[in-house]
Amino acid sequence: MFKKVMSAVAVVEKYLLAITMSVTLAFTFANVIGRFVFNHSLAFADELVIALFVLVSLMGAALCARENDGLIGLALVSSRLSGTKKTVQKLFSGIICIIYCIILTWQGFIRMVSSMQQGEHTFVMHLPRWIFWSFVPVCGICLILHFIENLSDFIKSKNKETSK
Repeated sequence: MFKKVMSAVAVVEKYLLAITMSVTLAFTFANVIGRFVFNHSLAFADELVIALFVLVSLMGAALCARENDGLIGLALVSSRLSGTKKTVQKLFSGIICIIYCIILTWQGFIRMVSSMQQGEHTFVMHLPRWIFWSFVPVCGICLILHFIENLSDFIKSKNKETSK
């Protein structure tokens, strides 16, 4: 059941990522054309692209976390481990990643609420800043869920290996 839900979440993430990347690309291209052809920059495009870059980065990281080794990591030590040591390292690494993502999500949530309470707005578009801060806890939750999914898959594969 959890795997089916996570597969659905991943599909939504992929579509959201594709749309966000397309919007980012369109606004960046329009801004470049505006600068070189009309000698005028679209200030709102800069602000929007920066905010969407946070969403793209964190959502992309969440999708990579879903894969076994999708995120960049230093495998200098872990590639030399085998057996129980490799299993312990993988479990420890997964737990540390989940703890980090919980802290990231919590801090993003605190910043979002603080921004909401203070009534902060973006400089150019005058949109509530909490909207953009909400990307951090939402994507943080996705990261947590995908790391749990990855760790769960690893544990299941280890259980299958030991039962053979």
